[in-house]
Amino acid sequence: MNQMKYFRHIGICLLTSACLLVHAQGFSPAALEQLKMQRFWLHSQNAAGMVFDDATRFSNLSANYHLQEGNFHRPQEGEKESTIGVSSEGFMNLKNALVWGAFSFQQRNLTDAGYNASITDPFRGMPYYVIDEHRSHWRNQYYDLRFRASTPLWNTRWAIGVEGVYQASLAAKQRDPRVDTRYYNLQIVPGITYRLDNTRHLGLSLRYESIKEDSRMENKNSDIDQNYYLLYGLGTAIQGIGSGRSTNYYGDRLGAALQYHFHTSAWKALFEGSYDVRAENVEQSFTSPKKDAGVKDHTFQLSATFYRKGKEYSHYWKAHYLNRHINGIQYVSQYDNTESLDGWNVLYKSIRSTYDTRRAVLGYALMCNRGNEYNWKLEANMAYEKQEDEYLLPHSIKSSENISIQVGGKKNFIVGDKMHQRLLLDLHATYQKNLDGAYRYGGSHPEYISVTGLETTDANYLNSDHHHIGASLTYSQRAKAETNAHFFVKATYGYTGTSDFEFDKRKHFSISAGYNF
Repeated sequence: MNQMKYFRHIGICLLTSACLLVHAQGFSPAALEQLKMQRFWLHSQNAAGMVFDDATRFSNLSANYHLQEGNFHRPQEGEKESTIGVSSEGFMNLKNALVWGAFSFQQRNLTDAGYNASITDPFRGMPYYVIDEHRSHWRNQYYDLRFRASTPLWNTRWAIGVEGVYQASLAAKQRDPRVDTRYYNLQIVPGITYRLDNTRHLGLSLRYESIKEDSRMENKNSDIDQNYYLLYGLGTAIQGIGSGRSTNYYGDRLGAALQYHFHTSAWKALFEGSYDVRAENVEQSFTSPKKDAGVKDHTFQLSATFYRKGKEYSHYWKAHYLNRHINGIQYVSQYDNTESLDGWNVLYKSIRSTYDTRRAVLGYALMCNRGNEYNWKLEANMAYEKQEDEYLLPHSIKSSENISIQVGGKKNFIVGDKMHQRLLLDLHATYQKNLDGAYRYGGSHPEYISVTGLETTDANYLNSDHHHIGASLTYSQRAKAETNAHFFVKATYGYTGTSDFEFDKRKHFSISAGYNF
C-alpha cells in the first residue's frame, strides 16, 4: 500500500469512530477508568459477552506525544524515541446490537537503534531477521483498527458476537543497509455466550489471524558494500556483505478461548482460558523464493478477574498466567533448475532452537467510591517472569528470571463543581529484582556482533535489577456547562534507574489531550 492509501485509512477510521461519539455519555477521566474496569467482557477474547456488561455509552478522542531517552533499553530500541499519535474509542447500545470500536495512529521516530535491519518489531517472537553493525534512525508508522459487535440475548439465553482487528505498519531504516518493511495483521474472532441463569454465563470464542511482513533491503550508496548478519538464534548467524536481502514473512494463528462469568448485585467474576498456535514461515527473495526458516508458536493463558462494589469502597483483583513456547525451525534447500521444477526444493527441516516464557501476575486495587468515579485509589501488583531460550547445536543458552513489585496511588481532587473540574494525581513505583539468568554462546564465531553486541547486551538488560518511579497529572472539566462532555489534558513523567552492567537510566515524558463524550 502506498502512503496515500494509509492516510485514507486514517480518515475512514476517524470518521467511523466519530459516529460512535453521537449522543454518548460524558465522563471524567476517573469515571471512565472506573467504568472500563468493571467491563470484564470488554477485556476478554469474546465479543458476545458485551451483552452482560454495563451498557452505558462512552466515547473518547485524544492526541498524544511521548518521549523516552537514556541507555537503559534493549539493544534494538532507540537511544531516543519520540511518538506522536491520535486515538479514538467508543461504545454504543443500538436497538439490535452492541457496538464497540477503537482506532489509533502513531508516528514513531527512533534515534540510534541497533541490531535490526529487516523487521518492524524484533520482539514479536520472530528470531530470524537481519542485523548490521551500524546504529541508525528509524521512521515508523503504526495503524490499529478494532471493532466488536454483539447481538442482544436471543431467547433470553444466547448471544453471538464478533471481533475484528486490522493492524498495519510501515518502518524505514535511514542508514545503509536500508530497509523498507511493511507489516499487517488481520484477525477475526467470532464468539458465542450462553446464559445459564440470572448470575452465571458461559462463553466460547475462536480466533483466526493472518500475518504478513514484506522486508526489502538496499544500499543507497551502491559503491560501498555493507556487512550484515543473518540471525538464526542466540548469536548463531551467517555473515554477508552487500545490500542485504529481501525477506517474506507469512503465517497464520488459530486459537480458542473459554469463559465463565458470575455476578451478583455486589460481586463480579470472570474466568478465561485460551490456547492458540501460530505458524510463520520465512522466505528469502520474492522472485525465486527460498524457504529459510519458520516458527511454531504455542501460547496458553489463564486469567481470573474479580470486582466487589461496596457502599463506600470497591475492590478489584486480577490474576493472569501465560506459558509461551516457540520452536525455531530451519530448512535445508537445494536449487533445482530443471524444466519440471525451476526453484528451490526443501530437502530437510528440523527444530534448531526453542524459546520459553512463563509469566504470572497478581494485582489488587482498593477504591474509595464517589458517585460514578473514585475519590482515591490504591494499587499493588506483583509479577514473576522466567525466560529460557536454547539453541540446540551448537549449544547456546540465554535465560532470565525476575520478580517485580509495583505500588501506586491516585487521588481525584475536586477543583470546582460548576464545570465539574477535576485534578487526578497518579504516583507509582516499581522495583524489579533479578533472581537468576545467564547467556552462554557455544558456536564457532564468538567475535560476531550478534554475540558481543546483540545477545550479550540483551541478556544484561533482562537480568538487571532496576527501579522505576513515575507520576502523572490530569486536569479535566466539562466542555460546556450544559453538557456532560469532558475535556482533559494529561502530563506524565517516569524515571527508570539501574547501576547494573554499565546501564544508567531511562526517562519518559508524555503529554496528551482529548475529549470524553
